[in-house]
Formats: sequence, C-alpha cells, structure tokens
Amino acid sequence: MSVLVISLVVWLVLVFLSVTGGIERNWLSKLTALHAPLRISPTDKYYSSYFYQIDSVASASNYTLKTIGEKASALQSDPYSQTSDMEPPFYFPKPERFKDGELIDPVKSAIGILEKLDLSFQDYEIGGALLRLGLQKPDEPGTSYLSQMSYLLSLTDKNPRLHDLTAPPTVDDLNHLLRSDPTLIEHIDVQKSAGESGNFKLIEAAAKMTYSEPPLNPPPWAYFVGDRCFLPTFGSEVGILLPKLYRDSGAKIGDRGTISYSAPSAGSTQEQRIFVRVAGFYDPGILPVGNRCLIVPQEVTRGIYAASQTFSPDGTPTNGIFIWTEDPAALKSKIQGEFESAGISSYWKISTYKEFEFSKDLLQQFQSDRTLFLLIAAIILIVACCNIISLLVLLVNDKKKEIAILQSMGASFASIAAIFGLCGTIMGLASCLIGSAAAIFTLQHLDILVSFLSALQGHAAFHPAFFGSSLPNQLSYEALQFVLIATPLLSLAAGLIPALKASRIRPSSTLRAE
Repeated sequence: MSVLVISLVVWLVLVFLSVTGGIERNWLSKLTALHAPLRISPTDKYYSSYFYQIDSVASASNYTLKTIGEKASALQSDPYSQTSDMEPPFYFPKPERFKDGELIDPVKSAIGILEKLDLSFQDYEIGGALLRLGLQKPDEPGTSYLSQMSYLLSLTDKNPRLHDLTAPPTVDDLNHLLRSDPTLIEHIDVQKSAGESGNFKLIEAAAKMTYSEPPLNPPPWAYFVGDRCFLPTFGSEVGILLPKLYRDSGAKIGDRGTISYSAPSAGSTQEQRIFVRVAGFYDPGILPVGNRCLIVPQEVTRGIYAASQTFSPDGTPTNGIFIWTEDPAALKSKIQGEFESAGISSYWKISTYKEFEFSKDLLQQFQSDRTLFLLIAAIILIVACCNIISLLVLLVNDKKKEIAILQSMGASFASIAAIFGLCGTIMGLASCLIGSAAAIFTLQHLDILVSFLSALQGHAAFHPAFFGSSLPNQLSYEALQFVLIATPLLSLAAGLIPALKASRIRPSSTLRAE
C-alpha cells in the first residue's frame, strides 16, 4: 500500500511539474518571439547628447531627429555646417569627443562592435497611429470599417522566429485575392477546387510562402526568401502584418485601409495618411500590446518618428537594436565589456528578456510559482512517505521475536536498524520507478486526458489563447531529478524511525514475554 501511494504521488508530481514547466517555456518563447532575447536601447545621455540633438539644427538632416538606423547609414556623424546652419542656442549640449578630437559616434561604434562579434542583430522602431481598415464581408453589402489606435513595430526581417509567427493565407484569403488577380494561381498549390475558370473557387489549397530566391512576380502576402521576411508593396500602398485577432474579426489578406498620424506644421498640426493593404497575420504571443501592434515596413515608422515621437505604454524603448542569441546573459556581459573599452557604455542600456519592461514581472511570477510548486510537491512527498513509518512500525511490532533472536545470535543494533532503513529506501526507489513509468506513459497520451477533462466540463479544459493548441508533454528532467533524489531520501528518513524502534528491543524481555 505504501509503494502504491508513493508511486501515485510521484506520478502526479512528475506530470504536474512537467506540464507547468513546459507551459512556462512556451510562454517564455512567445515573449521573445517578436522581440529578441537581447536588446540594446539608448540611455538618457544618448538622447541629451550633441550627437543626437544636432540633427534638429542641421539643414543636412532636414532639421529632424534621426533614428538609430538613420544614424548608422548617415555619411557624416556630425551633419552641422558652420557656414550654412544657424548657430545652436547657448544651452545646446557640447559635443563629446575622443582624446584625438574625433566626435564620439555611439551608433557606428556599437554597430561596428556587433559586426565584429559576428552577431545577428537589427535596429527597430515603434510608432503610433490610427488604423482604419475596410472589411468586406460576403454576407453583408457594402464595406464596414474597423478603427483602432495601434502601435507600429518596424519589420525585423532578420528575426529567425518570424516565419513561425506568420500565419499562412487561408482558403478564404486566397479566394478573396483570386477574384481580383487570377494570375496568383502560380503561387498556390491547389488540392481541390470547384467551378469553371470564370467562376473558380478553391476548396483545399496552400499558399507558397518560402522561396529560394526573390520571385519575379511576388505574391500579395508576406513571404520569405531563405530566413528573411518580405512585405509586398502595391504601388502607393504598403503591406502590413496584423495580429491574428483581426482575422477573427473578419479581416482578410488584401483588405485595404489607412494609418493616420499627426505631423506638426508651421502653424498647426496636420493629419498624414499612409495607404496600407493587409499582407498577412501573425501571432503576437502574450505581449501586453500584442493585439494592437502592427508590423509595418521600416520606412513607415521612420516617417512617423520624424514627425512625432511615440511613447510606449509599458515603457519599452521605442528605438533600439535587437540581438538574437541562444545565451543572452553571457553575450550581455561580453558586449558590455566591448562598449566600455570603446568608451560608449554610458550611451547604451543592454537588457536581456528577463529585464524587459513587459516581461520582468511575469518572469518573477514564474519563479515564485516554480518555488511554490516545488514546495507543494515536497510536502506531498513527505506525507506520502509517512506511510512507510506506519508500515514499518507495524512490521517491527509483528517481528519482535525474530528481532530478539537475531540480537541474541550476535546481530548489532546498527545492523538491525540498517535492515529496516534499507526497506524504506527500497520502497522509495521502487515507487520512483513505478511512478516515473506511469508519468511518462501519461505524458505520451496527454491529449486523451485533456479531451476527457474537456468532455467532463463541456468546454475546453485549457484555453488555446493561453496554452496553445496542445499542452506540452515533454518530461521535465529537473522534476525527474528532484523526484529521484527527494523520494529515496525521504523514504530513508521515514524508515529510520522504525529502525530506531527495532534497535532498542531488548532480547531478554522480549523472549520472556513470548
């Protein structure tokens, strides 16, 4: 009975910790899918420096502040001309220079260091605008419009996770596009269709999204050449990626709309419009602004940045550099050392995903939950192993005569105690093996268990928006290590109490009583 109880507890602990650990890894993966795991962002010193502010008084910069990407591609670090530009005001920051007199260019220096380290990186920008999207529903006449204030994230086409985030066009999307351009059939793998050429309709089809080289006639949806993502252009219209929630609202690839933002002029503020067309949908993960964040070409965010700077609601820097790496903590220390050697460390803040504004609270909660789950698992194991005490105490009481005979034949107190202590350890090891085997079997057939729970409740036991289409079913080696160490030790400790009781039996009094 004790082995059965402990095996049941081991099974429950392994399944629970494996599933919760897998869910945590999935959430962490979603947190760093759209954003890179390592980010470099400008500090207050950067924004208040001469290097950044000089663009506002230089005619060569069109008197507008520049983004990191624009600074990196600029021909000159200092666009100011003493002959053609007005003298800066007295409160203007003084230029920071190296010992040799050269102006400190923190952007080009940082880019040079990242290139020297052979890293995969890309600058990004975040802007804000009003999206007004026209929706054409087949069961409703005319066009309805969807309006929402949105955040715009520049396309990070080097993001290795972007391909997994981008949803392929559905059959409804393809039929919607084919009505206006039948030549798109060359980008579609048709499995089943209906009707004649004049009234052609797809039943089953898959759109081609990955190409080995740039297509001569690009499709009207987001596509990939190798690992890089490209958004199509439609004359004066630009392609954008919407969160997949818009698809649930009836939006389709090919729908048209505008994004509007305010730009100050000499005497007033004017509304500027950019015509856009939906080029696809992506999974925003669990970002706080995920369902309000559009992915747009970098030229769009740069234009908005030049007109008016946007502030992120969660404190995320609106301009910076993403770096994709497998070990962000180690790389952070390495880059920090390089920046300090180059004399530009005060201009940049290097953050890992554990320090991001939108994720650090969630990660701290993950840590607290993990500690709580381990504590609960330890308490349950302790309670289960207490069954060993009851069993062995009864065994000692039942075997008093045999124990007394062994002692009379010369058995030491230590050897008697070792017998019962070993019994407890063997029971713990046997329970570990049985419980672990049952946990592995359960995880391999976890979908059946989830379906059973969903049928009992009458709805999905685990909402796909939070847990994905299926629960993770990989055995957690950390949980297995915890169980394999804790259970035998607790079993040994539980066996010590009966062992001490057995070692204190007095042969003379016990045999006289028998």
